[in-house]
Amino acid sequence: MKTARFAGGKKVVLEEKSTLVAGEGQVVVAVKSCGLCGSERENYLNGYIHHQGHEVAGVVTQVGPGVTNVRPGDRVVVYLTSFCGDCVYCQQGLTTMCLNYPEKVNLGWAYPGGFAEYLVTDAQNALPLAEELSFEDGVLLLDTLGTPFHGLRLARAEEAGTALVIGCGTVGLGTVLILKALGVKQVYATDLSPLRLAMARELGAVPLKVPETPVLDFVREKTEGGVDLAVEAVGSPATLVQAVKAVRFGGVVLGLGEQPDDFALTIDLEMRLKDLIMIRSWYFPVKEYFENMQLMKGGFFANKDKLVTARFPLEELQTACDLFYEGKTGGKVLINFP
Repeated sequence: MKTARFAGGKKVVLEEKSTLVAGEGQVVVAVKSCGLCGSERENYLNGYIHHQGHEVAGVVTQVGPGVTNVRPGDRVVVYLTSFCGDCVYCQQGLTTMCLNYPEKVNLGWAYPGGFAEYLVTDAQNALPLAEELSFEDGVLLLDTLGTPFHGLRLARAEEAGTALVIGCGTVGLGTVLILKALGVKQVYATDLSPLRLAMARELGAVPLKVPETPVLDFVREKTEGGVDLAVEAVGSPATLVQAVKAVRFGGVVLGLGEQPDDFALTIDLEMRLKDLIMIRSWYFPVKEYFENMQLMKGGFFANKDKLVTARFPLEELQTACDLFYEGKTGGKVLINFP
């Protein structure tokens, strides 16, 4: 089968791999669409041991012994992280809280992913994709919409009148889309990229170009002392601090960006006096995938098609990466297969 791997130095190499076989409790999926993700940037720069790609939708082609939840021909998305399926949290569909996989084993990282014609995954990770939805829709239901919506549920974002989204990568843009769909009246968005800010505007946000716009002064002037909800979608210590400073007294800070492991947040006087709520979330549990799929079928994510700005075949992953990781496109870049 054809695969494409990050070789380091911003180079992509096409490789032929042997045919895959599903083991006990596993399935083989023919990849139909796979999204590029900012979390893979480091490997685009420095290389990786196998092909990646963790936002995958496709068709089951083979099932291993003991598999009963899916059959060949089923349309599926592939859930990123391993889970036991048996602990108290998994039984509630809260798979990101799995007690038996506290250190996550992830598609495209621990084992080969979707930058290939086929992949192998645990059958329980192959989640059904409704016939009414496209494979591209399936990809969007994962990181781009599923990840921010999980955090926004925890933050009770529908109660916010004003919100600030810091960072308009694909997760940040998904956040803007969801906030507007939830009815949040005023959504502000910041980013260094004019392309991303233009997309945020198209999705209904008021774009604040940094550093030209003094963001903190702006939100404090336009709101009553700050926004109700500030969402950090960059993964930078500085932007998380900015989110804390941007919320009003009693506001909510949601951390979606992946901060460095050694990052320590200083609890200063301003933070102590604000009575703020801080939420740190990661990915989304399986139960929410089914809720989000029903919402998508019902038209809740009305502007979802605006999130995808480029599509390439696997053979052109190099061009796709150069476009995406060099910031030459504002939205989601997909690798699609026949």
